[in-house]
Amino acid sequence: MSNYVEIDPVEFEDFVGYLGFNRVIPGHPCKELVYESKLAVGTRIRIYSTLTEEYGVRGKGTDAIRVVCVAGMDDIFYNTKRVHRTQNWRKNMLNRIDTIYEEMPQPRLCDKCSDGILLPKKGKFGEFLGCSNYPDCRNTQQIRSDD
Repeated sequence: MSNYVEIDPVEFEDFVGYLGFNRVIPGHPCKELVYESKLAVGTRIRIYSTLTEEYGVRGKGTDAIRVVCVAGMDDIFYNTKRVHRTQNWRKNMLNRIDTIYEEMPQPRLCDKCSDGILLPKKGKFGEFLGCSNYPDCRNTQQIRSDD
């Protein structure tokens, strides 16, 4: 089992700031500090830090850093593996961010409503691209294979 380390809030903020992330207040109740960086049209990479304003770091082992992709206010459409607060947390968080850039299909504007973004979704017949304005816009497209 890995040994958890105490992450200094100032060190964390300096690190994510160096990576181009800014502190934000998400559109939903959240006690931990959240950071974002623009990804592509209408999408962002968001980091949930496990740090809180009042108490600093949460108790060891009670939570992990999460790196996700969001569209709109808070539509999480892509999750990465959690980053545990171990000695290698910086390296592991960079790996999660790199994974997003390598594996995420680039979102594009919806060609039907011209306002939404086509995002990867999972349905009963597999993965597809769906408009972020669903249910107002029901545009879907197959994900093209590079083969």
